[in-house]
Amino acid sequence: MKSHDADVALDLATSLIAVAADNNLNVAKIIARFDELAASVNCATPQELVDNLFDGGRFTGSTVEYDDPRNSLINHVFDRRLGIPITLSVMAIEIGSRVGIQFVGIGMPGHFLCAPVQGSSESGYPTFYDPFHGSTPMSGAECRTLYERLTNLENWSDEFLRATSSRQIVIRILSNLKSIYLRRGDSAGIRTVMRLRTAIPELATGENKLFAKLVRSTN
Repeated sequence: MKSHDADVALDLATSLIAVAADNNLNVAKIIARFDELAASVNCATPQELVDNLFDGGRFTGSTVEYDDPRNSLINHVFDRRLGIPITLSVMAIEIGSRVGIQFVGIGMPGHFLCAPVQGSSESGYPTFYDPFHGSTPMSGAECRTLYERLTNLENWSDEFLRATSSRQIVIRILSNLKSIYLRRGDSAGIRTVMRLRTAIPELATGENKLFAKLVRSTN
């Protein structure tokens, strides 16, 4: 993550976040889990892929402990088969890439979705998925309904359904972890996630002073 414009490999980036949280882990072994899962998936279409991942008991949304930091750490998502919308979407993107089915992340405010690239057009993607709630395909109108239900806002924009870069996905995962650790008063977690965030150029300027302040307050 050296430049603002460079994209990142999600399997590598999420594995590095996991290792930062637990240095007993091994990046290569975590990445191998993506490979092993892809090898066990038998699918030829986006719908078959999401059915296999999110409708067959492999992975599901963590509705009871949504705020658990393990839901944002990919090793725990593998172990527990539980995640939040963004980490479950990472599963669809990374497993899809290994079986020849391209997915993109959709960073809708208040929630996170994914969409298959097949059939995309200038007006957006015709089909969306919300892995947190299963494998049912959604239209753009249904995404709007979900957004308004979750946020109680009426400020919808079709821009909410634009693809999100892998880099922005990683930043959003780190933002989630930062918020979780701050709410929990988890000093070790705060230190870990802030070190990662200060390594990202577009975040570093604003984060360095906050990191120093937080470190002082948690010593």
